[in-house]
Parts: sequence; structure tokens; C-alpha cells
Amino acid sequence: MSKKNPLDPKTAKTTRFEISEDELEARMEVQRKVHDEPIQQAVALLDAALEKVLASLGVDFTQSPESIRMQQEFLGIEIMENTDERVPQLNGFFVFVIKGETLIPYSWVGAARINSRGECFVDIQWFMDERLEETGGVKVV
Repeated sequence: MSKKNPLDPKTAKTTRFEISEDELEARMEVQRKVHDEPIQQAVALLDAALEKVLASLGVDFTQSPESIRMQQEFLGIEIMENTDERVPQLNGFFVFVIKGETLIPYSWVGAARINSRGECFVDIQWFMDERLEETGGVKVV
């Protein structure tokens, strides 16, 4: 009686951890649609909200990324990210304007959030105008 070679595809036993190439591709497609695309849309929405704030301060986004950084420095714009786990409701970006030695709060761009209908929003708090603006409404889920 001959022994079974575990490396021989004809006699090798398939375990529950092995899947076909088609199954792997199907799982990767589901991962892309359910996970990756919504995250990319949320990040794009957050970037658009931050660009809106910076544009209101005079930053020209038709220039190169290096030029945009130089404009921010020239205009005295400071952006600080808050990721403190103790206050998750304040996660996002705080935008300050530097006047002399003073940091003046200009706005807060909140982290992207999804409502019960699967729509993604980003809040912008304008400190000077004392108003809260909700941007987005893009269906991601």
C-alpha cells in the first residue's frame, strides 16, 4: 500500500482554511465594496470640508501641494489634529490663525460620521460666526 503524499494535489486533503481563487477574489471584492470604498468616500468628504475652511482663509487649491503648505504658512494658518480617546466627540481638525504670538481659533472640522440611513457627514464649527455647518450627506453604506 502506498503512502499519500500531502503535497500531491490529487491526494492532498483540503482543510477549512483553504479557499479557491474564485472565493478569494469574491471576498476581496466584498471587502472593497463594504469596507474600502466607504472609507475612501468619508476621507474625501473630510478633505473637502477642510479645503472649504482653508479656502475661506484665502488658500488657493489650484496650486501644487508644496505651494499650498507655503500659503498656509504665509497666511498664518495652523491645523492641529485631535485624536484624544478621552474626548472622541472632539476628534477632527482644529484650524487656528496666528496673529503675532496668539493662536486664534477659527474653526473645527469634525471627524466623518455616518447616520442611521448610511449617509456620511462632516461638521464644520465656525467659531467666528458661532455657527455649525453640516456638510455631506453622501450615501456610503
